[in-house]
Amino acid sequence: MVVIYTGSNEIDKILENEIKGSMVVSYADFIIEDDKFRDQTVILASSAIETGLREYLFLLRSKNIRVILLLKNEKSEETKIALENGIYDLVFGNFYPSQIKDILDTPKKFEDISKIYKKQFNIQIKKVRGDKLNEKK
Repeated sequence: MVVIYTGSNEIDKILENEIKGSMVVSYADFIIEDDKFRDQTVILASSAIETGLREYLFLLRSKNIRVILLLKNEKSEETKIALENGIYDLVFGNFYPSQIKDILDTPKKFEDISKIYKKQFNIQIKKVRGDKLNEKK
């Protein structure tokens, strides 16, 4: 089952019509209150969560709920919070339902978001030349 909560009735209905086996919920807490959503997938707009996004995403992930998170832009604090919670299925800005369907079929891997992760957490990686990483000089 795919649960949809974007905070926009129009977007919710479009996604529900496009994604088989999906359902729209009318308030965010319903997803974490009802155990029937454990081990399911949620399409969620970060802007729809009014307070405590970090805690809310943690509660979802602690129920093994896969989150496809809709974000305004890559450079937001919400992106960092999502990455902290192991959420890699991130969609930035405007999107087409087909993009969501693609992510449903092929979840993003760490490799797909590694550049975003590096920027968000200011990770500096020194380049290593060739295969000389383990050679003694």
